[in-house]
Amino acid sequence: MNRARWLRLHKYVGLAMATLLLVQAATGMLLLYRGPVARWIDPAGLASHGTAPAISAGTAVAGAERALPGYAVARLFAPDADGATYIAELSEAHGAKRYASVDPAGGAVLRAGPIWAFPVEAALQLHYRLMAGKAGMAIVLLNALALLAMAATGLAYWWPRKGPVTKQLSIRWNLAFRLVLRQLHRTTGVVASALFGFMAVTGLLLVVPELIEADAPARSQPASSAAIDRALALTQSAFPDSALRDFRLTDERLIANFHAPERNPRAVHRAIATLADPHIISATRAEKNEALWMTILPLHTGNSFGPIGPVAIMIVALALIALSITGPLIWWQARAVRRRSATRKQIA
Repeated sequence: MNRARWLRLHKYVGLAMATLLLVQAATGMLLLYRGPVARWIDPAGLASHGTAPAISAGTAVAGAERALPGYAVARLFAPDADGATYIAELSEAHGAKRYASVDPAGGAVLRAGPIWAFPVEAALQLHYRLMAGKAGMAIVLLNALALLAMAATGLAYWWPRKGPVTKQLSIRWNLAFRLVLRQLHRTTGVVASALFGFMAVTGLLLVVPELIEADAPARSQPASSAAIDRALALTQSAFPDSALRDFRLTDERLIANFHAPERNPRAVHRAIATLADPHIISATRAEKNEALWMTILPLHTGNSFGPIGPVAIMIVALALIALSITGPLIWWQARAVRRRSATRKQIA
């Protein structure tokens, strides 16, 4: 394939997916520091204000369900830092979802409502599934493939035939603005292409297993806070030195995840217990858990590379935002130049 075809493919894929790539990059940046960002955006609703005794997770579930009648808690996230709150995800029989934040000190419900009342949770759902379930995840998959294709085609088009690479990446600031913009777009894309490919591949490996996996059954009957606390205590006994990250609830089971930083920053130990006549069904240590996401997620978020990792991923996201804006702008400028040229020829 010659360079003109590489450019044409790069252009059309980019124009088709620019908006989605922009959304993915912007939401991904928010999620790199999910908890702190959420509390900064909404301290009244997502930061603990109480001085009362700490409540149990079962009490937090009951409080969220009282605040949103007709909805049952499907998942509860434990506070991820001092001063954080419980975050409950609730659903009803027809699949509609609501969210609630519960103060672990005293149990007051600080915020309850649709996902747009929780901007960072909205960013997560946009980033992962465009708030459209499996169909949205399929589009996210296509988006990752598009990013991979753009990184490859852009690099193939640029690849220098002769001369030093540094010269091929230089930017001549004394040129017209539209030409400087093209050079900035080129250089940013080339320099970041390997990281774009890395983000696309790790994103694909996260989405595909979830896309083909069956959805968890929704709860149809309530569980008492006492039953939840008993089941949670059983699961905690399997990993007594690990802090709770979150748990899911079905009609019959509680599925708990406990932080396992000894494997990696995103890894979890998992234990499953019944709610009625509680007993442990299974307990799996993180190092024995074969779930692909547990290896791929810390790579995708940069946590595998220490404190500098998320910062590097944020820079990559900023580069993708810039390219998603400058690409269509360059295309529009080129069309404007061609229109003016055609007009001049007609006048002549």
